[in-house]
Amino acid sequence: MKPVATLHVLQGPDKGRTYLAADEPQVIGRSSDQIPLSDHGVSRRHAELRPTRDGWVIRDLDSSNGTYVNGQRILTPTPLRHGDQVRVGASLLVFTGQEAPAEKLGRERYRDLVDLELGARGVDSSILTALGASEESVILQPPETADAVAAWNVVYKLAEMLGTIDTIESFLERVADVIMQHLLVDRLVVLMRQPDSKELVPQVYRVRPGKRAGRPKIVTSRAIVHHVLDTREGVLCANAMTDERFRDQEGGDDVPGLGLRSVICVPIIAHEEVVGVWHLDCSMTHHTYTQEQLRLAVAIGRLSGMAIENVRLVQSRMRTERLAAVGETVAFLSHHIRNILQGLQSGAEVIELGLKRQALNTVASGWEIVRRNLDRTIYLATNMLTFSRARQPKIETVQLNRVVEDVLQLVQRKADDKGVMILPEMEELPAIPLDIEGIHQVIHNIVLNALDAVPERTGRINIHTHYDPPSGRVIATISDNGPGIPAQELDGVFEAFHSSKGHGGTGLGLAAAKKVVDELNGVIQVESRTGEGTTFYVRLPAIHIRLADSEETHGPGR
Repeated sequence: MKPVATLHVLQGPDKGRTYLAADEPQVIGRSSDQIPLSDHGVSRRHAELRPTRDGWVIRDLDSSNGTYVNGQRILTPTPLRHGDQVRVGASLLVFTGQEAPAEKLGRERYRDLVDLELGARGVDSSILTALGASEESVILQPPETADAVAAWNVVYKLAEMLGTIDTIESFLERVADVIMQHLLVDRLVVLMRQPDSKELVPQVYRVRPGKRAGRPKIVTSRAIVHHVLDTREGVLCANAMTDERFRDQEGGDDVPGLGLRSVICVPIIAHEEVVGVWHLDCSMTHHTYTQEQLRLAVAIGRLSGMAIENVRLVQSRMRTERLAAVGETVAFLSHHIRNILQGLQSGAEVIELGLKRQALNTVASGWEIVRRNLDRTIYLATNMLTFSRARQPKIETVQLNRVVEDVLQLVQRKADDKGVMILPEMEELPAIPLDIEGIHQVIHNIVLNALDAVPERTGRINIHTHYDPPSGRVIATISDNGPGIPAQELDGVFEAFHSSKGHGGTGLGLAAAKKVVDELNGVIQVESRTGEGTTFYVRLPAIHIRLADSEETHGPGR
């Protein structure tokens, strides 16, 4: 028996018609007697079907808009196999071919509907513009042009997204929105592998508007998905039912439930591991996917994998940095707390010895040791709380000079014990909005640092406050005649756990001071030269401006 063929019109003016091809050449065209089409994008004699010993071939008859088989323009006679789509003009026809049982032993001839050849193919632009002088068919935009425009829009949108990735889940949702906006997709699902069980779990779900009511559940093929996972390549299925490889060996696969659908399934590869797949399909009565669209989908899968890999690397780095910061914090604080406890223990032993001997002078000496270490404990705890917690400044209108005077009263005893002179020079200032507790801690920390730095008996600390009308800021200047800070350490003085005192400092005082000043939309700066002392400048705005508002209009720290 000779081969027979059937053409079903899925799209175009003649949608729903079926043409049975006899065992002789058949012409497709508007003037054809065998396969006439009323589509104005079809030439009068557009293409020819011709039977051969092995089946059927199709060739283009120099038509205006070209002939496409499965999305690829044909330039030479091309074999047709069961399930192929033929596009002529705006019409889409599905070819079904059968052969005599004697020749094929009763088996239906299946076409390989998976195209894994993802290499670039050029498009002959001269062929696209060819038109006979007597031709009257309408010139249509070639499918490659529409695919290129859609691909550009999708890639552009994805490139914009790559710099704003928050979580993997939100990124995949946004990519799905872009795909649904720019491509013809009836149903879309992203299946992601679970890290522990490797089970595929739906991560993103989309159904084209108008489709949800008729078929709310997305049906995907396990065989297609597993094929993509195994080969790590994207597949384009013109009609999933006709591919032997996508039938479950036990007959339990759900591919037949897909019906006449065009399917694209591509892998998401992150760090050389397939972590999921993009699966999209549409009814062939609406659209059939092309090779170019498969390439676009593969690119989307690769970009998704890169984005997922970047997110995971960032999260891993953040975890590493967080663990390192925790370790650094514990190391610094443990060392400092141990020194404080050793001081408290020494003071307690002296007090105990004085009590045994009933020597009040010894008890007083031990208590002085305890008192100093209690002060160190309060100082450490206060700076830890300030630096670590999210503070909401309690703003009050107050004179900065009053805060400075309170600090001087607290440190005077320590200055007297060391023989250090503190020389205040405070000009008349306007009352400004301040967080009294916070700015008190700032001035206190800077003055204590100065007291630790200056030499005994000859040490000197100058504190100057004044108002600068042009900048609208109140400025506190605190300088000392200590040894200064080495130039290589200046950049890190406001970093947590950075201390120039060796084992004598926690490295939290100036970090906490900067945090408070930043919260007040102020600026803290330091100038120092080795052997010439150090000067700190605290510049505070005379009017209250929320930090967020200031950064929007002026940038931070102005």
